[in-house]
Amino acid sequence: MTGSVLDLIATEHPAFVHVPLGLVIALPFAMAISFKAKHPHPWKLASFFLAGLAFMGSVVALISGLFWGRQISLIPPGGYFPIVASEKQVLQKMLQLHEVAAVVGVVLGLLCLIMLWRTLKQDEDAHHAAPTLRRRLADRGVGIAPLFFSLLWLASWGFCGKLGGIMVFGNEETNKAAAAADQAKRNDVEADLPIRALDYASLEPGQATPTRSKAHGNHWARIWVTASGIDDYKAGKPLPAGAYAVLSTVEDSRGKPGQEPGPLYMRETLADGRVSFAFYWPRVPESSRTQTGGEDFAYWRSPSEKLKACAVCHTTAGPAAKQ
Repeated sequence: MTGSVLDLIATEHPAFVHVPLGLVIALPFAMAISFKAKHPHPWKLASFFLAGLAFMGSVVALISGLFWGRQISLIPPGGYFPIVASEKQVLQKMLQLHEVAAVVGVVLGLLCLIMLWRTLKQDEDAHHAAPTLRRRLADRGVGIAPLFFSLLWLASWGFCGKLGGIMVFGNEETNKAAAAADQAKRNDVEADLPIRALDYASLEPGQATPTRSKAHGNHWARIWVTASGIDDYKAGKPLPAGAYAVLSTVEDSRGKPGQEPGPLYMRETLADGRVSFAFYWPRVPESSRTQTGGEDFAYWRSPSEKLKACAVCHTTAGPAAKQ
């Protein structure tokens, strides 16, 4: 039930943001009128209630936006801020600014609300003061400081709303990034599954039987290499461009290879000489999830940060480095 409520709150984020934004737009006008009105107190009171409603709406919009960001995978589960791993992640960078502007707006709104409350308190005190002092206090409207902060609040939320609109409807930058990502996925035959690694049994075996590999989670492992690279592999040389090796593994069973399959490791030499890595474990046993950061399914590919250790370990060539 709780999940359904949170999902509903998340998906209604675009609707929630319009309410506080409209109130924040109206707030400076009510404040400005308080400076010229014959009876400014009602306008001060109206400004206070507008600010109060706008602040509460802003908090709701902020929370719903966080849930929505997690729901569409722009914010990591349990996280509060999008992670930008590369310059190509335009939406994540834009969402960072969007969040900062929203939080700044909420803080400015709270300050504005406090100032308006103090203004009303001063009016109440002036009601019991001498007539001359009472007139002077009542004639100055809500005050310059609350009006200034309301304009800053409007600016931050206006900027936030502009970024939100771009993320939903796109602009030239986001459209180019989306097109580039789509084209890259079309060109990447393994964008969704490590097809070649799964077909490791069609490769040349680099060893006759599995051996325990401490470097690969202490699994029992067996190496498989493409025909174009098997000779270089056995000679301890770097694999030629286009060649790759797959390390198939099985779980340990009382010091012997068991029946439970372990992860697949893949190392490939690309056409430009760079080395690419992949890691695939479709069903991680609960007892082994410390190796995957708690994930019950893992598919990592270069340039994932989770594969940096592979690049460090494989700085030398040959069977020793691979095992």
